[in-house]
Amino acid sequence: MTVIKKFALTCQYDGTSYQGFQSQKNQKTIQEKLECSLFKVTNKRLIIEYAGRTDSGVHATHQVISFTTEWNHKINDLENALNSNLPDDIAVNNIMEVPNTFHPRKSAISRSYEYTISTSVEKDIFIRNYSYHYPNKLDLVKIQEGLNLIKGKHDFSNFCKKESLPENSIRYIYDNSIEILDKLMIFKFKGSSFLRHQIRFMVGFLLAIGRGKHSLNELKSLLKSENRAKTLIKHNVSPRGLCLTLVEYDGFSFKKNMTNE
Repeated sequence: MTVIKKFALTCQYDGTSYQGFQSQKNQKTIQEKLECSLFKVTNKRLIIEYAGRTDSGVHATHQVISFTTEWNHKINDLENALNSNLPDDIAVNNIMEVPNTFHPRKSAISRSYEYTISTSVEKDIFIRNYSYHYPNKLDLVKIQEGLNLIKGKHDFSNFCKKESLPENSIRYIYDNSIEILDKLMIFKFKGSSFLRHQIRFMVGFLLAIGRGKHSLNELKSLLKSENRAKTLIKHNVSPRGLCLTLVEYDGFSFKKNMTNE
């Protein structure tokens, strides 16, 4: 008897050579490659659901997708089959069967991103696709104070690509931090969800604060609802340094599933 099941999995990708995650006509995207692999494995045109629509050049170590199909073999056989039909810069893992009500985006309770800055005076070509080169002297105390202000519930309409601004631009940042690793500075953000380009605008503005080009009072003003989308922030850093690192759900997490199905 054929049984239709819903599966979810995590996927990682190097977004350097892709025009973002979401399918676009005549463009090379992550979604297109994943659905092509699914077609080769299942012989069915499946449309995937996903947790986040990352932009061109943005990476992921923990994107979550789901799809519904027939599968009467081991789950890890499905993982192996998909990976064998994917390019080297995309990989899937942690496949598990989920309820039909599961949706990678709607069911998520939090998303985590990291943004990596290279502070080295000299450019390192081997990390150029995964970091933003910014060899300027920075006031890390001011940047940390800025991170403290951003944490919590705010109107982030001034930190969004204006043509993508939704009616409700209130977002909750549960946690954020900055980590220094030799010549790398890594911003970490965990929130309910994020507006388009929000993290890149926030990082750009925090760097400007660190250089003394903007003040903490200006940041406070930008986060107030009465100043909704009034300011055009020009500090939108490169997508290359941004990476989706975790999507969390209530009640389960993605663990290696090696059971027979």
